[in-house]
Amino acid sequence: MTEPTTGVTRSLTVPQPPPSGWARVRRWAVETPFIQFVVLIALIVALVAAIPAFAARPQASVAILVLASMLALAAMGQTLVVILGGIDLAVAGYITFGALIASNATSRLGWPLPLAFLVTIVVCGGIGGLVGLLCHWLRIQPLVLTLGVGAVLTGGSMVIANGDYNGQPPAELRSLAQLTGTTFGLPVPPIIFVVAILGVLLGLFLAKTPSGRKLYATGVNPRAADLTRVKTWLVWTSVFALSGALAGVAGMFIAAFGSGWAQTIGDPYLFSGLAAVLVGGTTFGSVRGSFTRTALGALILTIVSTLIISRGLAEAQSRIVYGIIILAVVALYGRERHVRDRF
Repeated sequence: MTEPTTGVTRSLTVPQPPPSGWARVRRWAVETPFIQFVVLIALIVALVAAIPAFAARPQASVAILVLASMLALAAMGQTLVVILGGIDLAVAGYITFGALIASNATSRLGWPLPLAFLVTIVVCGGIGGLVGLLCHWLRIQPLVLTLGVGAVLTGGSMVIANGDYNGQPPAELRSLAQLTGTTFGLPVPPIIFVVAILGVLLGLFLAKTPSGRKLYATGVNPRAADLTRVKTWLVWTSVFALSGALAGVAGMFIAAFGSGWAQTIGDPYLFSGLAAVLVGGTTFGSVRGSFTRTALGALILTIVSTLIISRGLAEAQSRIVYGIIILAVVALYGRERHVRDRF
């Protein structure tokens, strides 16, 4: 004998109406970097219109690509942290430490370049890994802990340097970041290829490896990831370690580009690096997060910065523009349920 079918049961089996055409278009635009591509093309057109000489000077395009590459490298680790659902405010400290090692340790102490890279990766990666482990273990907000660690790293770098900011990165490192550098005979600075290769490796890691899937799972729902036996403590430790190591390496290239360092060398990349991640469309705990989006965000912000400078705006005004851009992106992507739950 069968159970009588109630109205509730029937309502549960009625298929939902398909989404409207506009809803499908909006979902596709949000789930792909289409919006970022459109904005980037519009900004390029605006840049050429504002600075007609830009199109006739290939070196100007190379300069924008180099600046965007360094910003993307500084934001590469932040991308992973945001996918995880956190934020790393120690980036400026890592960059300052990397710039210190690239400048003073190589010129004053005579360290070879491979040793300088190794020390930067080990120190920054080790500190970042410890931060991630403590945040997970003690349930501390990364916003708080990383802010303090960044201040300690910046102050510690100043103490180690003892007020000496005259060190110069070695010539082989400067050749990788200078605008006049070449790669395989092509008039393209090697830093662009370095960032592109790292970006491809990071993309393969996120899309093709079990560890990448575990990272996305931990960011979307850490409790569910724990129940599926994902070692979330290891994910947090590894992600923050990578963030620290990549930011430290970025500091070495930033110092090489500027042929020196200062105590504030990492400050501009703290805000702009996070902005590049968010403008690219990677949101906290997002399954769409990727370095491709961050690279597009870095290009967009670099062109916006160039337009701002060409109009003679001050640094304070440029920060207002960045803030408006971030608010617009949050308004677009922050309506998703899994993102709203984190705000």
